[in-house]
Amino acid sequence: MSADRLIFEEQGKPQQVLSRGMDYLDDLAKEDERLGALHFEGLPESWANLYTRFAIVMDAKNRGDGETIKNTIYPDIDAGIDGIRWINACAESADNGSVWTKF
Repeated sequence: MSADRLIFEEQGKPQQVLSRGMDYLDDLAKEDERLGALHFEGLPESWANLYTRFAIVMDAKNRGDGETIKNTIYPDIDAGIDGIRWINACAESADNGSVWTKF
C-alpha cells in the first residue's frame, strides 16, 4: 500500500481502499488536495494547507469578516491537546502489548 491510499474497514462490511483526490471523497477532504490523485508529497503540502487557512482567517479578521472566520476549519488548541492525548494513548497501548486503550 502506498502513502496516497487508505484502507477503510467497517465491521460487517467489505474492506475499501480509498485514494486521495478522488470524486467520491467529501468536499472537505478534496479542499486540501493540491497535487491531484497521481502525486503525494505529504508534510510540505500539509503545512501549506494550514498556512493558507491561517492566512485566510487573518485576512478575514482584518476585514471584520466574522462569517469567514466562523466557517474556516483549521486546528486550534483543542485539536493540539487531542493530538497529544492520542499519541499518549498509542504509547500506552504499545507499552501494554498493543491492547485497546481508552482515548
